[in-house]
Amino acid sequence: MQGVTWVSPGNLIGGEPGISAAVRRVVRERGMDALAAGTALCAAPLSIAVSESFLALALMARIAGIARHRAALHLPGVFWFWFGWAWLETLSWLHAQRTGGGASEIRHLLLLGALFLILPVLNRPEDMLTIWRGIFLTSSAGCAVVVLGFFSHLLRYRHELSIGGDPAFYLRDGGLLHHWMIYATVEVLVFGALLEFRASYPEERRWASPALGVHCLAIVLSLTRMLWLARLLLLGLHLVWRRSKQIWVLPAIPALIFLLAPGPLRHRVAQSFQPDYYSNAERVQMWHVGWKMIREQPVFGVGPGRIDQLYPRYLAQGEPVPAYHGHLHNNALQLAAQFGIPILIAAMLCLAVLLRDVLRACRRAYDRECLFLCRSSLLGIFGFLTVGMTDYTYGHSLGLILLSFAALSPLLVQDASRPAFRGSARFSNGPAT
Repeated sequence: MQGVTWVSPGNLIGGEPGISAAVRRVVRERGMDALAAGTALCAAPLSIAVSESFLALALMARIAGIARHRAALHLPGVFWFWFGWAWLETLSWLHAQRTGGGASEIRHLLLLGALFLILPVLNRPEDMLTIWRGIFLTSSAGCAVVVLGFFSHLLRYRHELSIGGDPAFYLRDGGLLHHWMIYATVEVLVFGALLEFRASYPEERRWASPALGVHCLAIVLSLTRMLWLARLLLLGLHLVWRRSKQIWVLPAIPALIFLLAPGPLRHRVAQSFQPDYYSNAERVQMWHVGWKMIREQPVFGVGPGRIDQLYPRYLAQGEPVPAYHGHLHNNALQLAAQFGIPILIAAMLCLAVLLRDVLRACRRAYDRECLFLCRSSLLGIFGFLTVGMTDYTYGHSLGLILLSFAALSPLLVQDASRPAFRGSARFSNGPAT
């Protein structure tokens, strides 16, 4: 692929010019900031420590390049709407009675700000495709660990399960990311992109199809119900875009999986229809508490970082308190309850502008690289929002990292030689600042 530097197996084992020379060539052609940013994105499905370490390196290299006038600063138009949202959220945080809380929310704002600064260095479709291939590789390894973990736990806890133990407690595993909800947030972003990649690049299906199979199996065995629904939604959107007749088979997929699934998996499906199941009851309770918080403090919210402390105050006498109640298992409720309705409106406005810009980019896209980036962006946004209906996905840093890359990719392409993106400067902040 034009513009991408590939390292042959011979070079990797010490041949000429050697891996160090190959890395130096990549740094010379793309820059240290681009190399570190790409590595950080590829590492996101594996480790938050590795991913954020390389992001820090990319940020330092990026700032140094801008300070020395060696790099231009291009920002997509949606940045300014996000900046307004971030400014209002910071004011709400300062207004809170307990400013010591909410540090995680401020860290998320700083992370998103850093990503807006870093990601524009990855402004070539061929570079983005290379990074997506790396993400598919690392996420497939993570999914394989989820599958192995499921069967390992199934064997280890077979006695507990045989006497009525909860499969979600004994079998659910987040793989390399350790927590099942972090895995679900990352996986829903990768799954949609992998669907589009396999359809857009049939010459690479020899490895893309097995990778997609591993992802599908891991999603099923993750026992995460909202991830199941999000996968069906993304698959449906994918088939509609492709005008595939297989869309009529989509409703049969859950039934087929249910019939072929092992007992613990069928038990997990049945739990979804039990209102008194603790996970279902706790989520409904949390949403009621969130509404009460919003009605009591509609403008500034109860303050960031105070959900856990104030939660019992909004319960009826004798109502059980969940073991964990640090967030409300819903992105919109969490933002409004912590920061107030104006912050939620600002976030929704930012989301609307992002969707508008991506849809415009989709209408201008004519080659498969640009179409892949646009459709992956839309699927990533829809998947993130879907899972965020029953969990606070905005609170997962790895999810924010991959969401930023997936959502902003079609807006960052600045290659004027591509007719599919001619005139894309109107979606950026204009010339170099």
